[in-house]
Amino acid sequence: MKPISTLRRGLAAATLAAFTTLPASAEPADLNVVVRLADGATLPPEAMMQVSLLDVSRADAPAIPLAARAYRIDTLPAAIRLPYDTDDVDERMSYAVSASISMDGKTVLRTTTSFPALTRDAPERPEIVLEQIAPVMMESDMPGIAGIPWQATEIGGRLLVVEDAPTLAFDADGRFALFGGCNRFTGSAEIGAGTISFPEAFAGTRRMCPEPRMTLEQTMIDALGAATGYVRNGSLLSLTNEAGVTVLRFNERPE
Repeated sequence: MKPISTLRRGLAAATLAAFTTLPASAEPADLNVVVRLADGATLPPEAMMQVSLLDVSRADAPAIPLAARAYRIDTLPAAIRLPYDTDDVDERMSYAVSASISMDGKTVLRTTTSFPALTRDAPERPEIVLEQIAPVMMESDMPGIAGIPWQATEIGGRLLVVEDAPTLAFDADGRFALFGGCNRFTGSAEIGAGTISFPEAFAGTRRMCPEPRMTLEQTMIDALGAATGYVRNGSLLSLTNEAGVTVLRFNERPE
């Protein structure tokens, strides 16, 4: 039988060996990246930029995202730090940084070439370039809808055929005047670059009209309440809901 001191030394050695064979814990790190805008490209106002670190080792397979983060960007170029996990990085593999910027759910800027990072003699601080792949509609580029009398021609996909149809007009500050088919209403709408929203309640007259007119008026008000966007094409104006479905169509009313 071994002496107790020998057993203790053996147990301590075994315990130490077990700890030394455990994998090293991963350490967080930051990848410093400079993001630039290609010549002639336009940055949307208050842009949200998505930057990703990708494993691009396999040429015949999609890139594998290792890290991603969103950044609010007011101007470019900009220096950002992208956190990643060092345990995910293998010096034998290839990695790249990509970025994109979307506007109204549509990608308008993105990297179009591969920018190496971390391994295989990649630069310590990658500099990536965002290319324009879709036009950026600035508020100043949107055709205005103020100062024009608009007459409803379609509500909820149904052609409106009626005498004295509902009308809508805006001033430059977003205040509107609405004839709903029976009563007249006023209020303030919030109008942006292709976006619009109306107040929950309209101030207006309280006349009682024959039922078809009252029904038309309520349908008109409900459609305006569902509107979140607009598209103007010359003398035509469409209001759309959150799903992009047209809820109201107008023609410019002739004088």
